Amino acid sequence: MNASLLALLLRGSLLANGLRLALTVTSIALGVALGGAVHTVHTSALAEIDRAAHVLSGSADIEIRGPRSGFDDRAFAAVARHRDVAIASPVVEVIAALPDGGTVRVLGIDAFRAARLQPAFVSAAASIGAEGSGAILDPSRVWLTPAAAAKMKAGVGERVRFASGTGVVELTVGGILGALEGGGVVAVMDIAAAQLHFARQGLISRIDVRLAPGTDAASFSRSIAGELPLGVLAEPARSVSTRAESITRAYRVNLDALALVALATGAFLVFSTLALQAARRRQEFALLRALGLTRRGIAALLAIEGCVIGAIGAAIGTALGIAASRELLKRAGADLGAGFFSGQSAVFAVSPAALAAIAAIGIAMSVAAGLWVARAVARMEVAEALRDRTVDLPALDQGGALRAAVLFAAGLPLLFAPSWAGLPLGGYAAIALWLAAAVAAVGPVCRALLRRIAPARAPMASLALSQVRHLPGHLAASVAGIVVSAALCVAMAIMVFSFRVSLQEWLSGVVGADLYVRASEGDSGFFTLEEQRRIASVPGVRSMEALRYDRVALDAAGAPLSIVARPIDERILHGFQAEPPRIPPPSPGNDRVWISEAARDLHGWKVGDRIALPIGAKPAQFLVGGIIRDYARTWGAVLIPIEDYRRLTGDDRANDLAIHLSDGANATAVEAAIRAAMPRAEGLAFEEAGELRTRSLAIFDRSFAVTYALEAIAIVIGLAGVTSSFAALAWSRRREFGVLRFLGLRRRDVLRMLALEGAATGALGALIGLAAGTAISLVLLHVVNRQSFHWTLEVHWPVTALAALVIAIVALCAIGARVSAAVAVRREAILAVKDDA
Repeated sequence: MNASLLALLLRGSLLANGLRLALTVTSIALGVALGGAVHTVHTSALAEIDRAAHVLSGSADIEIRGPRSGFDDRAFAAVARHRDVAIASPVVEVIAALPDGGTVRVLGIDAFRAARLQPAFVSAAASIGAEGSGAILDPSRVWLTPAAAAKMKAGVGERVRFASGTGVVELTVGGILGALEGGGVVAVMDIAAAQLHFARQGLISRIDVRLAPGTDAASFSRSIAGELPLGVLAEPARSVSTRAESITRAYRVNLDALALVALATGAFLVFSTLALQAARRRQEFALLRALGLTRRGIAALLAIEGCVIGAIGAAIGTALGIAASRELLKRAGADLGAGFFSGQSAVFAVSPAALAAIAAIGIAMSVAAGLWVARAVARMEVAEALRDRTVDLPALDQGGALRAAVLFAAGLPLLFAPSWAGLPLGGYAAIALWLAAAVAAVGPVCRALLRRIAPARAPMASLALSQVRHLPGHLAASVAGIVVSAALCVAMAIMVFSFRVSLQEWLSGVVGADLYVRASEGDSGFFTLEEQRRIASVPGVRSMEALRYDRVALDAAGAPLSIVARPIDERILHGFQAEPPRIPPPSPGNDRVWISEAARDLHGWKVGDRIALPIGAKPAQFLVGGIIRDYARTWGAVLIPIEDYRRLTGDDRANDLAIHLSDGANATAVEAAIRAAMPRAEGLAFEEAGELRTRSLAIFDRSFAVTYALEAIAIVIGLAGVTSSFAALAWSRRREFGVLRFLGLRRRDVLRMLALEGAATGALGALIGLAAGTAISLVLLHVVNRQSFHWTLEVHWPVTALAALVIAIVALCAIGARVSAAVAVRREAILAVKDDA
């Protein structure tokens, strides 16, 4: 077949129905756009973190990091004296709250040491001239990156305010660090000033190290490890971006998988469109065969048509995905509302390779759909087709039940496969196999269900049921498309509902106080012991619990570990759903801690183990007293009695206060009394228990907003495929409709029959999809979720939502079948049957 003839055939077939082609291209474009947008948003977030880390670390080779609260600055001397260290620069890092909302990353630096690693830290001060060296050390000045200056709306010489404790620190902007463009929202000051203003005396957060020429970084990290306190680790510079990528990997992969399922569902619409064209072009294909074109040539032609449709959709989808990712970054943030990059702005960063791969998947699926349709054309008898006989798609054969059983059985061992790099690949593979099993089971399951339905008395219902019983190829493909999209929606609905109910029950137990008070956002806010006592003595306060938070790392490659210090009693353990649920009897020298499920899985701990944690000046030994559920942190958490924490660290401050009110006390009145007792506290944030639970659930709903969108698009694409398939069916059955019209049926009667067929198709697809989705939801809950986020979730059934979904699918299929077939029955009956005379 020469190129000009091929181009002529392609142009004629693709333009034969512009509306249906546009619908098909749109569906492919939506799938590609979703995959591209989700991937680009997360790529942008990680790229921004990586870029900021590169800008701020300068020429450092190693970062020595400790707990989020800092570590003893005497460790700096040992590092600076090490024979392999060329330059060492200490840094104090604080996430400081702004009185008007939001946070800024504050870096306290030793300017003269930091300048040798990153001259941009002091470039603005040096430009002042002779005054520059003194300005750098001025404790009343702060230097802002361009992003920080824009966020704080401050210029050189203006005053800016940061929350510290319950008070506020006011500083003068000494300059704008233009050379740190890309460093993020950062404020820089002298290290001694940062320690003073943010109560970090004697503490540093990290040490930036440039190694002597020829020194191996890995060897240095091993050699220095013995001289560092527990929880202080030597890591490659800019490792924060690697850690962020590791923490968010499971969340990103889960969304990518959902986007790809939506894309796969779109392939059914390509199939339906090409099937319609095949039904209309049967004489054309027969003529080409008579002229010498082989079956393989016809298959190649349809594959090329699928490729063209996929390429157009992929190109449009890629452009839409890029545009959508820009909008998502503005509206939902770099984490799509999940809270991983809270406070983190993101520049727009596109990965051409990833977008090309997503587009290639869309094209490949379109080509596969074309080859699937080619199977029907290959069965065509040339002589009969030249007489305009119907071409149907290959119906699912009797081996479907066996194939379904084999695919289902093949997925079972994968449920027990361990995760790979924190990703539940076995679970995803099992889901793919079970989806394929559901599609393979369409034929036998539909036949089994339809055999049990008694013949209908109404003529239209009887005719519709007879047509559906035969389950021709087009109709089977329609049911399969509904099964895929419905199974996805059912599985996600059950998973999300179960997660939400589990979270709601957990919040009801954990949020047990009447009123919660926070000093401020970030690390800079805290209550001193004297302030805690003052609040506890306010009228209306029956009792008060102090809460203190920290974050530590036990190894360079692992996830961080959150430390939650608070009073612990039977009620708190019951709220955290601890296993075992009771406090063990105390024994000398055995301080108890309770670890989250994520900490158990990531670190291999179990009840009764003795573990060392970097709490206090020297390693502290603890006995694991139980396992708690913690839906707030995927990286692991340890619950420790606050009295033990204070004894080990000497730190009696608190980040939050949980207040239990006296009987009859009013929360608003108590809030006013606390503000009156602390007139200089500007950043206090009050929240009642109900408000805190509501806000937490709102954050949950926002984080799953993209999931809901993916579900909706998948079901719309599946229903569009049904509409297209029924259009193809109606076109191939127009003689049948003509005969029915001659027998006295009106046009609206035929359309009613088609609507009933659509409803029956939708019901079959929805029921099989409901069964498949229920099975897949259990994999999502107990395998994918467990291996991705290390949470135990109870199964809860959203009965109302599932019933509404099934009803909606049936109704929309009925409407879609009737509307799409209206054109096929519009012709006069005499014209429809003229060839049979």
